[in-house]
Amino acid sequence: METCCTNQCPFEAISWLWYGIAVVVSFFVGAIWYGFLFSKAWMKAVKYECACGADVVNGEKCTCKKSSNALIFLIQIIATAFVVFMYFILTSISIWLSVVVVIAISAWMKSTLKFQISNWKRYITLAGIDVGYFFVVSVIAILFSLI
Repeated sequence: METCCTNQCPFEAISWLWYGIAVVVSFFVGAIWYGFLFSKAWMKAVKYECACGADVVNGEKCTCKKSSNALIFLIQIIATAFVVFMYFILTSISIWLSVVVVIAISAWMKSTLKFQISNWKRYITLAGIDVGYFFVVSVIAILFSLI
């Protein structure tokens, strides 16, 4: 991969096909991560509450009328697209810059969670799940940006 010094070069270096695929893959990894792998642990760590008051973490069914998740879906796909885009730009400049950003943002996410959660077990669980997902998406984005 050629390194360049102009403002337009990082955009020219992006393979938009691989970028789109990386966004979709990252989004579906998130669905698996939070929907299947760590759903109960994550809900317990964030103290998830159903709108109707059901204790979903302990097996109660959420019986309230479900609202549309379209807006949540849209916001999450846009956020995922921006994170992946950041790595496509950074990696075209320097893979080491991407690695530094992964480490820096992961550390920042972990430290800011500690200010929000005083319970050590909840903090470690939530930090592991959320920072772990960010790390995995970062690796996916960096790998796809190298193609």
